[in-house]
Amino acid sequence: MKFLIQTINNKVVHDFSFTLIKSCEYQNWLNNPIKYRLTNEKIYPNYIPIGSVEFVLNYISTYYNIEIKPKNVPEELMDTYFTNRNIINGTEKDIIGEKFVKSNDKIKLFTEICTSAPVGNYQISDIINIDSEWRCFVYNGKLVGLQNYSGDFTKFPNVEKILKMILSYTKCSPAYTLDVGVCGDNTVIIEVHDFFSCGLYGFADYRILPFMFSRTFKSLVNETI
Repeated sequence: MKFLIQTINNKVVHDFSFTLIKSCEYQNWLNNPIKYRLTNEKIYPNYIPIGSVEFVLNYISTYYNIEIKPKNVPEELMDTYFTNRNIINGTEKDIIGEKFVKSNDKIKLFTEICTSAPVGNYQISDIINIDSEWRCFVYNGKLVGLQNYSGDFTKFPNVEKILKMILSYTKCSPAYTLDVGVCGDNTVIIEVHDFFSCGLYGFADYRILPFMFSRTFKSLVNETI
């Protein structure tokens, strides 16, 4: 297992990169050799890229000719029990009134609260008020971490409902993040991310973190795990 970790001006700048380095050191202490290499700009084949969304997507495009699409709210989790709002997948023509609009074509291409958008494919959602936002870390179908990343950290999500989301989401990567919001007494899905370029917000399970990155990357580029 070899990781290529992006640096900027010769510095590690992403929390997941820093934590991964510590995880590698832990695994090496356990005599499970895991290597990593730092790079400012140059990319090398036969590594698992760790860095910004742009860095990882460029690596996958360069060496595998694959384009990774956004997950947003997957079809399996678009039931109103999980969303507590109307969400549709459509185009700019389907935006009626003020909506939360996110690109279905490319990660980070377009995310706005708006009444119109450029030509493209979008996930279009009613706007909701969220009191606190939490990132759930899922590996092998199990909830392995839960971190607050925005809003009132004293307003805790309904873990039972999160587990139902995980159980319902079967067409998933080996590891992913599930972002949920607390809206009053309700817990709702915000979006899903494959496990790369995801802020950890304090999640630091050294036992499994390298394998979460590795298995997800291999699944994305269709390599045998």
